[in-house]
Amino acid sequence: MSTISRRRGKPIEEPPLIQNPEDSEKDDPSLLSSSHWLAIFLIYSTVVLGSIYLHKCLPTPLEPNKENSQFSEVRAIKILEELSNFGWKPAGSHNCEELTRNRILKELQLIKSNAAGDVRFDIDTQYVNGCFDIPAHDTEGMNICYKNVSNVIARLGQTPKHDSIAVLLNCHYDSWPTSSAGSDDLSSCALMLELIRIYSSHPNLLKHDVIFLFNGAEESSLLAAHGFITQHRWRHDIRAFINLEASGSGGRELLFQAGPANEWLLNSYLEAAVHPHCSVLGQEVFQSGVYPGDTDFRVFRDHGRVPGLDLAFVQNGYWWHTEFDEAFRIASGSLQRAGENVLSTLNHLLASPYLEKPAEYADRKTVFFDFLGLFVVIYPLSIAHLINITVILLVFYLAFKSYRTYSSIFLIAARDYILVCASMTTVIYCMIQMSLFNYGALRWYTRHWLATVAYGLPCVWTGLSVQGLLAARVPVKARKEYARSLEIQHLVVISLILFVFTYYNIASGFLFALQLLPVIKMQLVDFGPNLNVLSTVLLSLPGCSMCIYTAEMLLSIFIPIMGRTSGNPEPIVATFVGFAGFAIVLSLMGLAARTKNSRSPEESSVLNLIYTLAGVILSTLTILYVFSCVWPSPYNFDVQYPTTKRTQFFHVNQLLYTREVEVSVNETRFYAISHDYRGADDIPFVYADDNYTVLHCHYNNNPYCEVPYLFPTRNRIKERHIRVRPVEERLKFPFETRLESKLKKRAEIGGAASIEYSLSVIGTGQISVYLIPDDGWTVASTSVAVPSTPQHHMFLYFTCSAPGNRCQWDFDIVIKKMDNRVSDEKPLLVGVSSHYLHGEHMQSKSIRNMIQKIHENRVKSPSWAITASAWNVDQIYKYF
Repeated sequence: MSTISRRRGKPIEEPPLIQNPEDSEKDDPSLLSSSHWLAIFLIYSTVVLGSIYLHKCLPTPLEPNKENSQFSEVRAIKILEELSNFGWKPAGSHNCEELTRNRILKELQLIKSNAAGDVRFDIDTQYVNGCFDIPAHDTEGMNICYKNVSNVIARLGQTPKHDSIAVLLNCHYDSWPTSSAGSDDLSSCALMLELIRIYSSHPNLLKHDVIFLFNGAEESSLLAAHGFITQHRWRHDIRAFINLEASGSGGRELLFQAGPANEWLLNSYLEAAVHPHCSVLGQEVFQSGVYPGDTDFRVFRDHGRVPGLDLAFVQNGYWWHTEFDEAFRIASGSLQRAGENVLSTLNHLLASPYLEKPAEYADRKTVFFDFLGLFVVIYPLSIAHLINITVILLVFYLAFKSYRTYSSIFLIAARDYILVCASMTTVIYCMIQMSLFNYGALRWYTRHWLATVAYGLPCVWTGLSVQGLLAARVPVKARKEYARSLEIQHLVVISLILFVFTYYNIASGFLFALQLLPVIKMQLVDFGPNLNVLSTVLLSLPGCSMCIYTAEMLLSIFIPIMGRTSGNPEPIVATFVGFAGFAIVLSLMGLAARTKNSRSPEESSVLNLIYTLAGVILSTLTILYVFSCVWPSPYNFDVQYPTTKRTQFFHVNQLLYTREVEVSVNETRFYAISHDYRGADDIPFVYADDNYTVLHCHYNNNPYCEVPYLFPTRNRIKERHIRVRPVEERLKFPFETRLESKLKKRAEIGGAASIEYSLSVIGTGQISVYLIPDDGWTVASTSVAVPSTPQHHMFLYFTCSAPGNRCQWDFDIVIKKMDNRVSDEKPLLVGVSSHYLHGEHMQSKSIRNMIQKIHENRVKSPSWAITASAWNVDQIYKYF
């Protein structure tokens, strides 16, 4: 039976939709054979392997040349290793403020002594105080005050002129409390020292001045950069900056932020960088807050109103903020690549006419990405919108035309397209649930390819199998139009997604725009199976290649991050892998529909579809079970490449008062925190010790639950992530942490009752303060910062560098009543956690014994492959 559609008044007969027994696939030369699919498999396998190779490809480290004009990793790595070997260096510590800072100053003086005669070489130091607020991004937002934070600054220019135009380069030499900072961020400081050597020998390159900022307090929440950009005398000369960071260890550095606006600045990198690696996707992901981290880029942008570039090492993030962040683990060639890129970009910036008046060119948002690391593509977002809308309209015209011509086949293809997508989604969802049920999570943490086995293999297997099953129901004579309709369905879906990205001005839509290239094929004549395969693969390959390349990039960045993310990581990793899997399968659906099929129409039942899905799931689970027997733990300890579980431990003296100023708790506790989704019970000695219990809050209205947070990260820690136990070892500190009220005055704000407090806190150089009014009260203002809206609770952070690691802070706060109920006598709960992040009192005997036990056992058992950040805390809570 056939149906008739009309177009321009002429009848067009659709191919029959019921299989004729005399139809034979053998008689149809247009159908694909196994040899075609072997070629397709080899092509896509080459793309996958090529993407992995290009993603990890690094240049050979170079020696210094006689002219001292080329960047030399061989020379830079020497000072990097020396700085890294000074050990842990948090801001305020002896290792940071004396050893590291003075060694950088010494190196600058040495370079200056060998500089060319016509180079103006100024060296300055800065100790700065200030206050500012950090909005919610990586943390929940907080208000910060700092004292005596250190900076080392060098400024190079030509003599005799004093240029009022300068470019800033920034790194930081402080570290996380339990890290040597080999990559984060001493690698950037070593890179900057090497650039200073080059520029000091070649003043002709200094068309304008270059300011090199070595800041001493980034890990304490961007303090030193704030002090420089708001108070240093050179700040007004800065027209652009390059921030050098690390949230990993080596590999290809990524340009993941640029701006705000200032296309000329982005162009300087894209046109000049020798090995560009960038993506507007990275910028949009980072600025969304999904990526856990923040950099000095935010401070220069928001407080200095200066445009800039944010470059960071993002590979091997397993070692970021751990004991393993040491110089010897940085992949050879990483500094060479980054150094060559920064040097060429900086030269381009210094010669740019836009540098003198950057604000005049700050008007366009751009789309930018590197294609497989081979070359860079950049174009204005406005042009992207024009191209996107044009192609979207063309796709919808072709879809309308196809529907009018072959409506029945078009609808069948639409149904089958939905079934294939639903089948792949179902299988991935089932794999996520089965992975969590059978293994916990993170099976792919050490071996990334297991993510492909867990989610990529069943996705592609399901998609092609189900499509083959459905295609068997379509008569051979109708396969050509059926395949074409499937391809149009796919283009329509991609167009709808691209329209959403375009409507919301999301520049990352380029990934979907590339997948619309096959629309060109719709205009071509069908020349048979060979040319059909060739045209389909060639036109699909750019889009699929970018999807595979992007998935590889995201997996290499985000899989280590999953070790410090408390949420369920499986959907995230499955999405990255599935994104590439969907792109491959759906781009090949037309070819799958035109492939010789041994199945009969009777075999294409719903029951067989269910059997197919179940078979894929069970087969994949069997494969994964074998791998799980070989590698039972997701973690691994290897001296050269450790992939360990991240943990945090606090040994805390707690002194908690009632409203009546009576001591309700005076004890010592040990907090064990797991940073990943597997939770605290995945820590062997926590699981085996019945004294570790779930967390119970002492104060009912305390959102921080007396956990001694250094920064406001409570949303990351759920019940499964933390365990606490009492300990016998009472901590002995050199001085008492004190919290006192100097003044309490009642007043009115806008007719509402309010109370003004003057509080004083004495503690270490790193103090976290928690302000928690009773229900019905809000924090209206503080002397640290005035919140934009009244807050139900606030987090304050005070840090300073002082002799004896002892600091005092006096500050005012005002709380306001929200209703007319009778006020409590003491409606404000204030908590103080005084953190010992360096020095002899940093770690107790209990902590040292625990770390020794971890070190002894992790070389024997993967389940003990743990890295721990641990320090002592003195905590007090009082009502006022």
